Amino acid sequence: MDLFMGKAMFDPKKLLPIPVLILLLSVAVSYMSWSAGTVPMGVDLQGGTVIIIPTGQPVEGLEDIIRQDFALEAKSSVIKDFSGAIKQQEIVINKKGLSSEEEKGIKERILREFESQGIEHGAIFVESVSGFFSEMFLRESIKAVVFAFLFMAVVVFVKFKSFIPSFAVVLSAFADIIETVAAMIVLGIELSKGSIVALLLLIGYSVDTDIMLTSRLLKQRGRKGLDETIRDAMYTGLTMSGTTIAAMIILLLVSTSELLDSIATVIIIGLLFDLLNTWVTNLSLLKMYVEGGGR
Repeated sequence: MDLFMGKAMFDPKKLLPIPVLILLLSVAVSYMSWSAGTVPMGVDLQGGTVIIIPTGQPVEGLEDIIRQDFALEAKSSVIKDFSGAIKQQEIVINKKGLSSEEEKGIKERILREFESQGIEHGAIFVESVSGFFSEMFLRESIKAVVFAFLFMAVVVFVKFKSFIPSFAVVLSAFADIIETVAAMIVLGIELSKGSIVALLLLIGYSVDTDIMLTSRLLKQRGRKGLDETIRDAMYTGLTMSGTTIAAMIILLLVSTSELLDSIATVIIIGLLFDLLNTWVTNLSLLKMYVEGGGR
């Protein structure tokens, strides 16, 4: 902590090439993956079928059986209750528009596998998401993120009424979003309803510390030392980010919901990037702006 809070203040400008390189790589990864159609997406955004089997004991290898018998890619997961007990097994098939014959055949094959292993289960439920509705939801989700970002940018520019401080805040928020998306692609985290919600929340979380830092530096300009103001802002900002990250980690540990897991994971990734973008990128631009007399 002495690096940040001690008398010798670190120079963020020396570290600026690091976040710039990360941002450029993230833009490249996101663009190439989106162009190639390799962005991992949940069934709610790309269409497909979810087969839900109420059971307290899952059958291992169901996805392999479906792949071998029906030539379909599938993914199996279990849903647990708050106590950690398994409630159901879910099979996600990414093919859009399964025929009724295919659905019937898959259900019968799953039933035979459960019965052959003597595992009790409830009635199997099949939920299909059409390609039309999934594509429409994806388009609307992208619009929501873009408009939320644009309105945030307008509010920031109206508040500070200066280009450089406002640009620094918006750039930091943009970097948080694009770097988080790139990390999701690299780590294989699906873009889903939960992760879209997390990205929207991240826009708000990411500008909190940026606005706080910018406000303090501009208000305290000429009243006390620049390094002292930065240290005070950093202490507050790191506390804000640290408490949020800690809360998300706890949520990730205790959650039994895939939706909450997705939200918590994406927010944690985004806030880790935000530490770099706020305290290196944003701070570097602000420091140069203030030291240059606000020009």
